[in-house]
Amino acid sequence: MTSKVSSELILPSRPRILVDHSLGRVSMPAFFRSAGYQTTTIFELFGRTDVADVEWIGEAGRLDYVVAHKDAKIRYRPAERQAVLSAKLRMLCLASGNMKAEEQVECFRANMAAIERWWSRPGPWILAVRRNGVEELPLVDDSESRESHSSSGAAC
Repeated sequence: MTSKVSSELILPSRPRILVDHSLGRVSMPAFFRSAGYQTTTIFELFGRTDVADVEWIGEAGRLDYVVAHKDAKIRYRPAERQAVLSAKLRMLCLASGNMKAEEQVECFRANMAAIERWWSRPGPWILAVRRNGVEELPLVDDSESRESHSSSGAAC
């Protein structure tokens, strides 16, 4: 059997996005879909929102999703951190938990060019998405100081 080789430029595929319920079920998924990304919410994937973090993290990794969320504590909790590492998950963490839906969308929209430069990088990684840019966050362990992270869990 012979195969044809196309002379067309093959661009890397866009990742699929899984939007955590912390970012809502309407505005953020609609934003990613309008930007051309195949997008799913945790509710759409599981049929409920009360899914344990380690469960959806594992499934997101298995299905090769990039996860959009705003739960900063994931990188500090041992079970969730290990799940992210094991799944080699790629995550986008909204750095401010006090934004209205339209502000969240605008924060992602303003940073999409910077975010898209990360698509080809293998996981695990977590990007903090801030109003003024993106920044890679370390996946910390229990021996590191917890004083440097927000106790509210809302900011990455």
